[in-house]
Amino acid sequence: MEHAPYSVFVTNVEPYEGPPPIAAKMGEAAAADLPKAVGWMIVASYASILVAFGWAFLGAGDVLFNLGVCAAYLAMYLGVPWVFLKVEPKTGQPRPDLADFLERGLSTWTGHVTGREALAQILTIPVAVAFAALGIGIIVRLAA
Repeated sequence: MEHAPYSVFVTNVEPYEGPPPIAAKMGEAAAADLPKAVGWMIVASYASILVAFGWAFLGAGDVLFNLGVCAAYLAMYLGVPWVFLKVEPKTGQPRPDLADFLERGLSTWTGHVTGREALAQILTIPVAVAFAALGIGIIVRLAA
């Protein structure tokens, strides 16, 4: 007696219903508990990096072209999260102001952090890079 391949093993197959509705996947807003001031601090720190490099190297060859490329990357780097924040579902609650954020802090997957701790974690790298760019600029200007 011959059987079609694997036909013996296929029993009680449930029909595929497709993925769950999008609303079930969305969850909460990505950054509803961060004030807008934190976003502007991030923008300011990255913009200060460009300004520091512009100050350091302006006058050399094709610096404007290189800074333009860096500015385009920065626009994409900051623009994508901005678009994501614009299309995410609204929670109906206004974002906290900076004072409330610093007082209350926020909850993460690993527990609660104070506002100052969260701000330090968010801004450490861009501010450190901005100071490094300023240091490089000072060295370049003093060596010239």
